[in-house]
Amino acid sequence: MKKIFTKVFIDKKLPFIELRYSNSNTHYKKHFHSTFSIGINKSGVSTYSNSGKIYTLEKDMLSIINPNAVHSCNSCSESLNEYYMMYLDKDWCRDIQKSINEKVENFIHVSEHILKDEKVYLEFINLCEQLFSEVSYLNKKDELIDFLIKFFSLFIEEDTHEVRNDKFDKMITYLNQNYKDNISLDELSNEFELNPFYIIRLFKSQMNLTPRAYLINVKINKAKELLKEGKSIIDTALECGFFDQSHFHKNFLKIVATTPNEYRLNFVQ
Repeated sequence: MKKIFTKVFIDKKLPFIELRYSNSNTHYKKHFHSTFSIGINKSGVSTYSNSGKIYTLEKDMLSIINPNAVHSCNSCSESLNEYYMMYLDKDWCRDIQKSINEKVENFIHVSEHILKDEKVYLEFINLCEQLFSEVSYLNKKDELIDFLIKFFSLFIEEDTHEVRNDKFDKMITYLNQNYKDNISLDELSNEFELNPFYIIRLFKSQMNLTPRAYLINVKINKAKELLKEGKSIIDTALECGFFDQSHFHKNFLKIVATTPNEYRLNFVQ
């Protein structure tokens, strides 16, 4: 049986996020905060109230709490609930929303209090695990942005207006040539002197991918070439700039729909 614990992720270089990871049955009174928040139960079931409505929060569900919404979320029993709760700066989230639709001027409240979606639920858990891991803060930031673009796109109509910039082809060449490096959005922004959220809009318009998603695709395509040549999985992961074999395995499976080892066995004599 797991013990009661609470861990909090805070990074001065990422001032727009706080993440709480707890295993507890502490009950909270109704309250509100100025942040936009997302939470999930990794285990256990909660009674979740939001703006006067009551829900049962179970596995594969995300609780969605708009800024200043009065809410509470408490275990349905005396058993411990293992959960993640993420608090995000409203204005920073507005910039994410604006990268989806340039007409956004103020933070748009999400219309739903609960999202039941296994894929998004698992992606959120993976994001939380990454935030608590030892990867660089720049990669954590990019993972967070990628997730939130997907998340807010479920509720905000995407801008279909095409975005063009003469620097786009140069950015593509730069990423293709430097695929071994984990080039962050901030680094791309500094290299080409463009606003990072504008770069996201540019890539979404031209490629229907975020810069990070494009770079991962380039890495995976190079990995396929190396595996065909008979390179080992660990050497391939390192050659393509993945943090470790686990990170490589997850991304390869997502894009190729098979594991690196299963793919490699097709070419090993």
